[in-house]
Amino acid sequence: MNPNLKKIRDSVVEHTLKLDDDRLALLLLIQLSRHQNLFIHEPSDWEDSPTGWITKDQRLQDEVIAILSFIILFSFTNAYHDEDLFKEHRNEILAMHPEDFLNNSIYQSSFTQFIGKKITISSLSDHFNIPKESMRRYLNSVLESDLITKNSKYGYLVNFDAYQAYIFTNSLSNIYKSVMRSLNDFILNLEDYFKINFNLKPLTSINTKKFSQSKWNRVRLHLYHFWVRILTLEGSDQSLLPADRIILSAAVYFKNRHGILKYKSIEDLYESGHLLPTNLSSISEAAKMPRETVRRSSKKLIELKHLEKKGRNIYRVNYPKLNGEVDIFLKFKELTFTEMMNFYFNIYEDLTN
Repeated sequence: MNPNLKKIRDSVVEHTLKLDDDRLALLLLIQLSRHQNLFIHEPSDWEDSPTGWITKDQRLQDEVIAILSFIILFSFTNAYHDEDLFKEHRNEILAMHPEDFLNNSIYQSSFTQFIGKKITISSLSDHFNIPKESMRRYLNSVLESDLITKNSKYGYLVNFDAYQAYIFTNSLSNIYKSVMRSLNDFILNLEDYFKINFNLKPLTSINTKKFSQSKWNRVRLHLYHFWVRILTLEGSDQSLLPADRIILSAAVYFKNRHGILKYKSIEDLYESGHLLPTNLSSISEAAKMPRETVRRSSKKLIELKHLEKKGRNIYRVNYPKLNGEVDIFLKFKELTFTEMMNFYFNIYEDLTN
């Protein structure tokens, strides 16, 4: 990271950690509210999918995306060490700088321990804490799509040609715009609260369609890391399934994301009109999930005190329970917020280079 951007990132982290836990939890709502946007592929990509893997009849399970993401990062970090792996694509792989995902250089990453190893159903099952039969089913769906292959030495590897073709321009464009909007919201709220200026140029419009293949190859790695971490993050609330997190995200409906740090509770945000209550139909539409699935999950989330229902309206509760989602995040706030800002600022740098 260039020194000036690193200085801004460090200052953002420093000021964020100066906030009391109540305001830190409110700031976290910005990321939570856009979480579901990072898993949605757009309708325009259903027909353009080179492998026909995404269809309008189903939403891909987040576990499948995370497992595919792990195999992609496993493939490239091993190729960084093994010159014979993807030999004909070596220059393209080195240009992605997969070494950044080793030795915790920019993220808390586990890929160092998988160098030279063979990835099997058992090892993936253990890493993600997913039953073997479920893992077998997920892997079969990806194998059928030709996105991954089986290798005698390394086990499961990405199909590099499919990786090159599988760009999802419209979807990734919207995902990265969502990421940059979240970073911009963080910056504006912190600048307003602390009366400072970080001098970070906002990325209000990114023409990702003009990106080169090499740039897409690189910037996608950050998102793959994020998807893996969603399922492997230490301290995560084990009572929540990935689909539950998507629904929780879709239940946070901001009318205005700016000026939230002058309040101290999520109730204040609802009373001030910064947050608006939602309902099952709206959550279903935002999450791109069947209404019945949303209803069942919402019932569970209400029982866990993540959500509250008043009449037809559904409200997000920011401190759900002891050792719940937000509480755990705040318990490890220095690590988690530093990693969060690394995620945002590394994408920012790659998009602007």
